[in-house]
Amino acid sequence: MAACNEVDISADKVAEVETSATQEEQEEGKEEKRMIIFRKIMDKCLNKIMSAGRHSQFKNCFKELRTANSGAFDSISEQLMNHLKANIETEISLMIKQEDLEYFFDTLDRAVEENSSRPTPAWRPSGEPSTDCRDHLMAVKSTYRDQLKGMLEKIENENKSLEDVILPQREKVEENQKMLPKKAEHLREAAELCEDFNMSRLQEQAMALVND
Repeated sequence: MAACNEVDISADKVAEVETSATQEEQEEGKEEKRMIIFRKIMDKCLNKIMSAGRHSQFKNCFKELRTANSGAFDSISEQLMNHLKANIETEISLMIKQEDLEYFFDTLDRAVEENSSRPTPAWRPSGEPSTDCRDHLMAVKSTYRDQLKGMLEKIENENKSLEDVILPQREKVEENQKMLPKKAEHLREAAELCEDFNMSRLQEQAMALVND
């Protein structure tokens, strides 16, 4: 009796799976090509798994149990296979939902469709690392170049600031250098006057130096 109840429960489970499969077939028309291919691949894998556990395999592995009660054994084996198939299908559906495969496959289909009219083929590795890395290295070197340009601009601005400070001071020094011979001449004359004790002339020279 328990076996019959289990068979009934299994039948209900199979009916649910079949209903779910029918709904999936109705929604299949809304799915993109890659998602449909993925589902077909999963179905083929599931069929191979189920064929490996077909009824004849159970009979060969559990001969003594089947001999003792063939009806119960057939019911249990059928129920087991139906539950296994239902669980695998549930896991596949859960994986598709959790990983959001429909979105990624749809995105991939759209990307392929958008690039199908490209005048030139999409980039593919050439097998030469130096060639394949050229674009990446160019971006790195461009960034480094921009950094160097920024450093150079900063140094030039600092030099300009220093030039604005130093140039007036240098002009003042040059002006003082031009005045040195004249002042030296006054000092020489003052020294000569000191030697001659001409105090009046010495005072005149001192006043000239002060005025200069």
